[in-house]
Amino acid sequence: MVGAGPAGSTAARIAAGMGLKVLILEKEKFPRYKPCGGALSERATSWLDLRLPEAVCEKAITGARIHYHEWVQDKVKAYRLSTLINRSAFDQFLLQKAIETGASVSFSRVLNYSSKEDHVSVQTDDQIYRSRFLIVASGCQDSLRSRISGKASRDDIGVCLVTEIEADDRDIEARLGSFLDIHFGIAGGGYGWIFPHRGYYSVGIGGLASQLRHPRMIMKGFLENNGFDRDQIIHGHTIPQGGKKKRISLGRVLLTGDAASLVDSFSGEGIYYALRSGEMAARAIGEEKERDVARLYEKRCNKELGEELRYALILSQAMHRHPKAFSWMLERHNEVLDRYIEIAAAKRSYKDFVRWLVPRLPMGILSAR
Repeated sequence: MVGAGPAGSTAARIAAGMGLKVLILEKEKFPRYKPCGGALSERATSWLDLRLPEAVCEKAITGARIHYHEWVQDKVKAYRLSTLINRSAFDQFLLQKAIETGASVSFSRVLNYSSKEDHVSVQTDDQIYRSRFLIVASGCQDSLRSRISGKASRDDIGVCLVTEIEADDRDIEARLGSFLDIHFGIAGGGYGWIFPHRGYYSVGIGGLASQLRHPRMIMKGFLENNGFDRDQIIHGHTIPQGGKKKRISLGRVLLTGDAASLVDSFSGEGIYYALRSGEMAARAIGEEKERDVARLYEKRCNKELGEELRYALILSQAMHRHPKAFSWMLERHNEVLDRYIEIAAAKRSYKDFVRWLVPRLPMGILSAR
């Protein structure tokens, strides 16, 4: 197992629970800082078969404030849409649960691997390990993934910048309460966000690498325009664009989470897909043993995750290619946001939402891909 993030730790925990011998190889010591907005969707929370401790969960979110240029609208629900988490504590919690279940961990950097007919050899910076299977859960920047899915283009990669700004909880409550603050039209192919955590705001922007020119200048402007000091410590990271057909397994090697480009192209959510793909990879190995694990894993991912990711990509491409049409839609159809935010709460799918939306949009808008 390469990587101890949500995908890797979940795969390790599930596999160890099935009686498999599991070793996690992670390049960074835990707990470690992870640049992330920290919004865990309700569909991710409801799937996770673990109770998250209070130290992980910082705020329950029941509403969203959406900005689209000059247009602003608040939407609130009577139920939880997502939970803002401390990402460092969340990842540490998942790793600890994997260890408690029987997985081992070595903080080593993986340099390469070679796949044979009956095993995989994994070379780290201090030794070589042999295993029947290898799960790659080390993100989209790891060179290991490109050996399976190929090199990603700038049209397939998102760039995110994020900072954490300390604030008094009373001020945070007065400004946002239990709302996520989302700003479309800020970054090409993406959006800006302000999330109200416990004792700090997570503020960031994200967009496609091919469309987001001068991201640090945009980030500083976004901070200033929203009343924050523009001179913050800014962290950058990349995320893949999901929804496009890619190979995610080959022989005895399986890609999961960001490494497999399993990310919502519209919202940027990746944790849910990391958790699910980690589980599916572990179960494919545990159930199939020496048979065609790669084929089974890809089949399950495509069936359970592929359709949602494809519809999220369709929606994202349509919105960012036709911003005026979507602005018109938001201003005239009050129920658009109501229905969209139900996706995060696992009360509606992207497929249902897009199929409802299509007849209400100007003719042909979703046909442009």
